Amino acid sequence: MKITYLLPVFLGLYLFTACNNDDDGNNGPVLRDLAEVTAENEAELQDYLNTHFYNYEEFANPSADFDYKIVLDTIAGENADKTPLIEQVKDTTIDVQDVPQKMYYLVARQGVSEKPKLGHQILVRYQTDEINGDVIDESVVETPFNTVAPNLSEGFKQLAIKIAKGTGFVENGDGTLQWNNDYGIGVSFVPSGLAFYSGGDYRTLIFKIDMLQFNDQDQDIIQTSSGNVASPDGIPSHIEDVDGDGDPRNDDTDGDGLPDYLDADDDGDGILTEFEYDTDGDGIPDDHDNDGIPDYLDPDNQIG
Repeated sequence: MKITYLLPVFLGLYLFTACNNDDDGNNGPVLRDLAEVTAENEAELQDYLNTHFYNYEEFANPSADFDYKIVLDTIAGENADKTPLIEQVKDTTIDVQDVPQKMYYLVARQGVSEKPKLGHQILVRYQTDEINGDVIDESVVETPFNTVAPNLSEGFKQLAIKIAKGTGFVENGDGTLQWNNDYGIGVSFVPSGLAFYSGGDYRTLIFKIDMLQFNDQDQDIIQTSSGNVASPDGIPSHIEDVDGDGDPRNDDTDGDGLPDYLDADDDGDGILTEFEYDTDGDGIPDDHDNDGIPDYLDPDNQIG
């Protein structure tokens, strides 16, 4: 059964970076120095991770009525003996404007199937918290996201690709879905450089994700002044990772400043990618001159 994910108009208010309003002639907020903010965020994250824990014991030995939700709490009182998050998280570093941004994350339960890649469309339940515990955004229903959408926060994307999906669902009689209880569940702790720094928001945030499913639908979305415009070229965006580094956003075969996943003519030879990729429908990219370079990435190839 093929599922089409419809994007609810209300979703993701705090997962997307703020857009600058330049109606008054300026270019948005005057931002603080990113390195300075990052140092403050890192100190706050270290303090939080050393003084908080998650309900790891419930995940290790779930009761019959356990809801498989990550709960974070302070190490104090009756919880004084709990293992701090700092001893359980992993970390990854992403450069933003040449300033390293360290994101901490853990997978409370790994899904039994594959992990998505950047370029996949994911279907998740999620929650976004301030580090003080205030919930600022959440969805308890299945919600789709484009993992290469330029305005989706990087910290959310980077957590999503670390969590495997489950085996699917059964349909209830009322139109809702009952997901098999084997999907991945994770949480990340991110500095503002991987969240909403570009909009003048310097808060450290916590993202929680239930990774329900993802698909290979082409995610070519171009941002324009009038909104987002779909520009599919027939190739699922996660496949357009030419250099194999896991990120299709930095692959630009013809050097025109437009990543291949957004480029209707990847090699710049005047023939649209969709007419060069797999014309015989065998699932293998065409290579008419047998030089080892697929036609859609080969400006020297002459078809016919």
